[in-house]
Amino acid sequence: MFKRTKVTDGTATGQGPDAENWDGKEVGFRKKSKVPGVMITQYIEKLPEGKSHPDFTRKPIALTIQEGKFAFFKAIVTGDPKPTVVWSRNNGDVSDPARYQSKYDPNSNEHTFEMPHVKPDQADTYKCFAKNEYGQAMVTVVLNVIEVGFKMTKAPQQQAEVANCNFKKVLKRRSKVVPKAEEPEKKEGEIDPKFWELLMSADKKDYERICAEFGVTDFRWMLKKLNEMKREREEEQAEFVKNLSDLKPIHINADGTASFELEFDLLDPSSSIYLYKDGEMIPYTKELGDKMKHCLRKVGRKYIFSMRDLMPEDAGFYQLDVEDVNMFSTDFKMVDFLVKIQEVKAMEREDAVFECVISAPLSKLMWFGKNMPLEQGDKYDIEVSEDKLIHRLVVKDCMVVDKGIYAACAGIKSCNAWLVVEADKGAPKGKKTARKTTRAGGSGTDLQKVAQEQQQILDKEREERKEKIKAAREAAAEAAAAEEPEKTADSGAGKDKGAAVKVERIDKTSVAATTTVAGDSGSGHSAGKASGGAKQDGSHADAGGGHSAGKASGGARKDGSIADAGGGHSAGKASGGAKQDGSHADAGGGHSAGKASGGAKQDGSPADAGGGHSAGKASGGAKQDGSHADAGGGHSAGKASGGAKQDGSHADAGGGHSAGKASGGAKQDGSHADAGGGHSAGKASGGAKQDGSHADAGGGHSAGKASGGAKQDGSHADAGGGHSAGKASGGAKQDGSHADAGGGHSAGKASGGAKQDGSHADAGGGHSAEEASGGSRQDGSLADAGGGHSAGKASGGAKQDGSLADAGGEPGITSGLSDIHAIRGQPAELTVKMNTDCDGAWFKDGEPLKSGGGISITKDANIHKLTIHSCRDTDSGLLRFVSGDLSTEGRITVGDVPEFDEDDLHKFSKPVIVRVGQNAAFKMPFQPQESLTVSWFKDGTELKDGGGVKIVREPNHSRLLLRDCLRSDSGEIKIQLKNPFGAVEATSQLIVLDRPGPPEGPVETVETTSSVIEIKWNPPKDDGGSAVTNYIIERQERGHSLWTKLGDVSAEKTSFRDRNVTHGKKYSYRIYAENPQGLSDSLETADSIMAGIMILSGPPGKPKVVSTSKTCINLTWTPPEDDKGVPIIGYQVEKRKKDTNQWLALNAINEPIEDVNYAVKDVTEGAEYEFRVSAINESGAGDASPPSAMACAKNPNMRPCFKDPEDFLVVRAGNSVRVKISYEAEPPPHITWLKDDEPIAPWINVINTEGMSQLVIPSSKRSDSAIYTIKAKNSVGEAFFDVEVRVTDEPKCPGPVELEQTVYGKVAVSWVPSPDQELDDRLYYVVSQHDSNTRMWKTVADRLFANTYTAHNILPGIEYHFRVYAKNDMGLSDPSQSPTWGANSNRVPISSNGVSSMEISFERPPSILVPLKVHTPPKGYQLYMTCAVRGCPTPNVSWYLNNTCINSDKNYYITNSCGVCSMYILRVRENDGGEYRVVAVNSLGKAECSTKLTVRD
Repeated sequence: MFKRTKVTDGTATGQGPDAENWDGKEVGFRKKSKVPGVMITQYIEKLPEGKSHPDFTRKPIALTIQEGKFAFFKAIVTGDPKPTVVWSRNNGDVSDPARYQSKYDPNSNEHTFEMPHVKPDQADTYKCFAKNEYGQAMVTVVLNVIEVGFKMTKAPQQQAEVANCNFKKVLKRRSKVVPKAEEPEKKEGEIDPKFWELLMSADKKDYERICAEFGVTDFRWMLKKLNEMKREREEEQAEFVKNLSDLKPIHINADGTASFELEFDLLDPSSSIYLYKDGEMIPYTKELGDKMKHCLRKVGRKYIFSMRDLMPEDAGFYQLDVEDVNMFSTDFKMVDFLVKIQEVKAMEREDAVFECVISAPLSKLMWFGKNMPLEQGDKYDIEVSEDKLIHRLVVKDCMVVDKGIYAACAGIKSCNAWLVVEADKGAPKGKKTARKTTRAGGSGTDLQKVAQEQQQILDKEREERKEKIKAAREAAAEAAAAEEPEKTADSGAGKDKGAAVKVERIDKTSVAATTTVAGDSGSGHSAGKASGGAKQDGSHADAGGGHSAGKASGGARKDGSIADAGGGHSAGKASGGAKQDGSHADAGGGHSAGKASGGAKQDGSPADAGGGHSAGKASGGAKQDGSHADAGGGHSAGKASGGAKQDGSHADAGGGHSAGKASGGAKQDGSHADAGGGHSAGKASGGAKQDGSHADAGGGHSAGKASGGAKQDGSHADAGGGHSAGKASGGAKQDGSHADAGGGHSAGKASGGAKQDGSHADAGGGHSAEEASGGSRQDGSLADAGGGHSAGKASGGAKQDGSLADAGGEPGITSGLSDIHAIRGQPAELTVKMNTDCDGAWFKDGEPLKSGGGISITKDANIHKLTIHSCRDTDSGLLRFVSGDLSTEGRITVGDVPEFDEDDLHKFSKPVIVRVGQNAAFKMPFQPQESLTVSWFKDGTELKDGGGVKIVREPNHSRLLLRDCLRSDSGEIKIQLKNPFGAVEATSQLIVLDRPGPPEGPVETVETTSSVIEIKWNPPKDDGGSAVTNYIIERQERGHSLWTKLGDVSAEKTSFRDRNVTHGKKYSYRIYAENPQGLSDSLETADSIMAGIMILSGPPGKPKVVSTSKTCINLTWTPPEDDKGVPIIGYQVEKRKKDTNQWLALNAINEPIEDVNYAVKDVTEGAEYEFRVSAINESGAGDASPPSAMACAKNPNMRPCFKDPEDFLVVRAGNSVRVKISYEAEPPPHITWLKDDEPIAPWINVINTEGMSQLVIPSSKRSDSAIYTIKAKNSVGEAFFDVEVRVTDEPKCPGPVELEQTVYGKVAVSWVPSPDQELDDRLYYVVSQHDSNTRMWKTVADRLFANTYTAHNILPGIEYHFRVYAKNDMGLSDPSQSPTWGANSNRVPISSNGVSSMEISFERPPSILVPLKVHTPPKGYQLYMTCAVRGCPTPNVSWYLNNTCINSDKNYYITNSCGVCSMYILRVRENDGGEYRVVAVNSLGKAECSTKLTVRD
């Protein structure tokens, strides 16, 4: 007794449907769904009739997708009443409509949960609830999101994690193998990291192959190193998996997909599994049937990775990781065919060989025969050469059923060819021939030579790798042995200053050459890049010093100085400036998360790069003197760069928590350039100087750019010094004056005026929101443009003295605003130009605008600009500029340029290949947008809907259909999406496959000899869209109509040597090009080509006339005495009529007369002819013989003779009589006809023609019966012949029949003669008898010429009846019936006195009285087979031989007389043997009997 358990749903609060109103405590009953993974809770124990709880017929599918793509789940639910569907997630809510959208399609009943532009924080486990009043169904689905790139929004979070030393979460998920685009330049001889990964996943038997491939020869060292790495890897793997086994490398499957597999158990089922190709993560799906290219599915403990739609770019290095630990690595290589398999023609019971050569060693190819994979066995031998380059398939003992297409596959490359099996015509019929020892087929080329050449190429590449590794090891050994002076390197503000470290690039996937360098680079937690400025003197360059996440690299040096790269926890790069003197370069110096590098030096000074917690890039200025360049020193998230110097001055770039870029000005003297010094988020740059003055650019928390003015004297330029969010720039000076640009919290741009004297230019000094610009001066006066919190612009005019110039005029707008479309995330600028310098204000949708929040408002004289630094959707609206009473407006619309999904773009880029006459379809999905124009192009020409072009536009995709494609339709197909923000295009290729065009002519004759003809041609202009595979050559001998196939040659060859030619004969050739679509039209030779040179035979002997007739003249002659050494194949006979000059050939040259005699039948009677003969050899007809003597076409004299006459003829009275007699006689005889030796009557016609005479009686009578004699007589003799003609009719029936019993058991039957008895001496009688016992009529007497017959075996109690027929040559008369004879013939009927008597029925089913007997007659003898059958009514009897009815077969004579069934065979044959069966059937039943007939030899 099962007890049902009541449960409560375990959905967490906030995750289920109606989370706010449902307390999660409803009691329910668990139900099982037909769909695995669906949990059903039924609220009541018994459902009402017709109602049902919710259930899923299609559940959502787990998805792994790249960040920014369109993610969605689909589900189909059932239930009555219709359930409501709600979606939720485990860690978070789905209420944001911009990120989560639930949709329902009533047509397909699909519920869709969409996430446009999916982000990494949306990766979670999602739940779908379907609920009605009777229950609910719930299913979970996982969404994995692959992150792309570094996100600035995550920087604070990542810094916090760095502070807690949680670096695993900071770093982006990557493979241990670096992608090709990012891998550093390898040192010469360095081993590829893939080498160790492949070894750790390979079988031991493959070690030698992998080492040979990567050029490793030190196996002892390799095994030692491999064991160490394996132990380390196994410890890492044990944290996540157990029982790792059954690693199978990637291979191509029969269905065209590639896959690799392995088995393991996850310790934590929630552990993430990642796939990589060449170090880059690839998305995949976990469900079969999905449209994604890559799939990872689990079958028990086995994990199978597969990919479909293989392309050449799919080749690469694949890895499978669980969390951060690699589990399996395999290399997928593409192998090409150097020599493809060729068509094989084999005789029956002969072995056929297919062979090919590949470009790289491969232990096994996949062979297919008639679309079925082939394996080594009794039928097939698969052979591989030692170098694994030559592969062979041997089809043993070929039979006709083996004919078909065979293919060899190596990865995605394949080649195929036909096997043609010809039957052995010489084999005895019905017997199996012996197996042949020969082999047919082969490639026809020297495979060993091709393989050796390829092996030499591979060996050369392997040796080059070995030499590089050897050279690298020797160089490392020499470097370790040499003692070089080392100097300390200062690393800014870091922790381990001046410490020497050993940098060895050893990770878990590679072993590189070890080098030792000295220096200290990076001592902070820099997240950016710190770079020291370039120096050529003894000055000091200091670049970077914060918590940089960039890259730190040691600088290159040419002297004895020390460069130190990396000293902290840097994930970025800090680089010291380049130096050529004894100065000091400092690059990086903290717990940098990147790489710190000291600058390059040529002297003994140290290089120090970096020194703070910078998150950007700090760079020291370039120096050529002994001055000091200091770049970066704070927590900068931007870039700090020291100014360039050529003297001993000091350049300081960056020194605070700047998020921008600080750059010192360029100097050529001993002055000091200071660029940046605060928490600037912009860029601070010191002015350029050529004297000893000091340039200071930036010094506060500026968010813009501070730049010192250019100087050529000893003055000081100071650009920026406060919390400016704009740009401060010092004026240019050429004297010793001081230029100060910017010094407050300005949000605009402050620029000092240009000066050439010692005066002071001060541009900007307050919290100005615009730009203050000093006027241009050439004297010592001061130009001051702006100095407070001005929102406008003050501009001094150009002067050449100390005065100030001011510009003015009547205001007016010369260039106003217009509507623009801006791209989201890109800057946009709106400009208004006035005719005078006047102020103005900007408004958006009626609200005033001010600089800030991503918007800058500037004024330059009479030009007003509004700049949006990064356009957002909120920036859309109506902008208006107002200046006094003047205004202009324009609308800005922010949007995106249309874009394609990368997966869709990849699919669309694949060429569409169709055959001629087929339809080609293209489809391109895209995101729905407004004002989107879709256009299709072919080879640059836009396609329009109509004719054979069909264009369909849907909201989210567009389709192009090209109907009935022609070869000329091949080309580039392009789709263009265009909106007001821009356009995007995607291209594909349409390839229409067709038969190739004919080969290009003319056909050239390369060589012709008595045994060889070599021809040459050119490839076709059009290959039909697919490469020509081979050429087929056919030959026709001159004078013949039959074309014979000689063979085919590969597409690489355009020549053919015909070795089967006969000397002197002429041949025509035609060539076809073949590709997978079929044969081209033929290219035929213009003229016949003769093999060798022409040698004609001598004349035969003079013809002699053997006999003549009026229709024929018989000739004979002798062969020629000199045949010139060439065999004679026949003769040609010519005739010439007397008194004419034209000789007429009686036979063509290609139809020679093989004998030395000939019967000329083309003659006219009485005409005279002469004849001559020519001998024919391979080269043609030779000289003619002398003519024969004149011969007349007439018959010789002969006595008349008759040819096969008939001597008896029977004709029905009233019909015509026609007697034909053929004869031969010369001269023509005189013909006479006689009737009974008397002349014939005049109404009898005689018709005489040449060789025949006819006697015709139009309407014959009985009196015309007689013997007719024909008499033929000529001068030679005479001949006679008699023909008996009998004219008769069907006889009349005999008279009455009488019966009389003479003795017991005998009855005398007599009748009156037929009236025709006296007229026809060939008339006779036939008697038939019938008795009441058998109830059948049977003939008891035939050919009776008397009028009586005695019947025997007449039994008492049985009734008998007799019939008498008269019969002659025309047939039977009607019968004369006798009276009844028997038991009741004289009995008086007895009345029944009212008592009814029972009627007796004689009906019975068939039965076999005498069965068939067994017969064994010899072959050729006659056979008589009989049996007896009875039944009433008379049964129908059928004869069968081996269950085949033979009643209508003329080879068997079958009779059925009174139940005696007989079958007669005149001459027994072999196929007459078998089982004979007699079947008798009537309405009451069936009976049968059978026997066997055996024919003896």
